[in-house]
Amino acid sequence: MSLKRVVAPSTVRPYLGSALALLAAVLFACAAFWDRPLTVSMSLHMLVHIPLLVLSGVALQLALRYQGVGRSPAMKALLRPYYAMNEYGLPGLILVSFAAAYWMVPKALDDVLVSPSMATAKYIGLVLMGMLFMESWRRAHLVFRLFFFGNFSWMMAIVGLLYYDNPVRLCNFYLQSDQEIAGIGLVIMACVLPLLWLLSESKAVIAFLRQ
Repeated sequence: MSLKRVVAPSTVRPYLGSALALLAAVLFACAAFWDRPLTVSMSLHMLVHIPLLVLSGVALQLALRYQGVGRSPAMKALLRPYYAMNEYGLPGLILVSFAAAYWMVPKALDDVLVSPSMATAKYIGLVLMGMLFMESWRRAHLVFRLFFFGNFSWMMAIVGLLYYDNPVRLCNFYLQSDQEIAGIGLVIMACVLPLLWLLSESKAVIAFLRQ
């Protein structure tokens, strides 16, 4: 007897949802607990702290999906306008791109260090950004995913090169040497993330190109 027959998907999904909810809480707690050490340098702030919060939102969205949140008639009626507007995921992915671009602006990094309200908005906004990304990604066609990753990687690489080559310190609270490290990290991420995605979606991409 196969494992699929022994363990029904309906019994596995809630456990998986609970595990993902716990992962989301752990990622958020790590970002909150180590807020000061992870924002003391520009490279850690951009390459570790911000991704932790976004991944927390991604895990939370997956947890809600596996737990079946949103399947009740009342929730479906409440979310119907959003589903209609973001039916194919493209509006959500575009909004995520704009949000990501904002957090690559040096002033945005400076503001969260001096304003508690901006720091709170950062935590909430990045978690929501991760949730929106995951929900939109699930709906998006392969072409939209390619468009998003191409645009996002290009933007991240350009910002990274600007950080690295600019002779002027762009952030008031970070040293220029750390700015250069952050720039190198952004360029590396801009190269690695698309490759990892292409490897994970290689069969779908090859099938699409053969059409």
